[in-house]
Amino acid sequence: MSGRMDGMHRVLIGLVVIQVLYGLFWALHDISARLGLWPDKLQAIEFVNSLGLVQEILFFSHVVMNGVTLMLVLLRWRLALPVFILSFILDRGEWILMSGNALFANMVAVDAWALFSFTLQGAIFALLLILSFDGSLGPRPVRPIQL
Repeated sequence: MSGRMDGMHRVLIGLVVIQVLYGLFWALHDISARLGLWPDKLQAIEFVNSLGLVQEILFFSHVVMNGVTLMLVLLRWRLALPVFILSFILDRGEWILMSGNALFANMVAVDAWALFSFTLQGAIFALLLILSFDGSLGPRPVRPIQL
C-alpha cells in the first residue's frame, strides 16, 4: 500500500472508531433509560415507551454493524463497504422512525446530530469506496485476526 493510501486507511480507521463510539453513546443513552438511570425517571419511562420494537431492532443492528465494519477495516477487507452500506441503511431507517418522536426531538438537537451523522457517514463511505477500488482493501483479509 502506498504512503498516501496508508494515510487514508488510518483516517478511515479513525472515522470508523468515531462512528462506533457515536453509536455506543446513543446505545448507552437508550440502555440507561431502560435501567432507570436517568435523573428524571418519568422522562426515562416516557422515552422508552416512545420507542418501537422495529426502531430498536434497526438501531441496535446498526450499532453492531458499525463494530463489524471496524473489524473489517482493520483487516483491510473490502467486505467493509457493503457492511457499512447495510449499517447506513439501518441507521437511516431508524432515523426516519425517530423523526416522528416528539419527545426525543425536544430532548436533543436532532438537526445538529443528523448533520454530524450524515457528514461522518459520508466521509466513511467515500474512503471505503476509494480504498476498495484502488485495491487497498482486498477481497480477503490481509492479516488474520489475532486474539
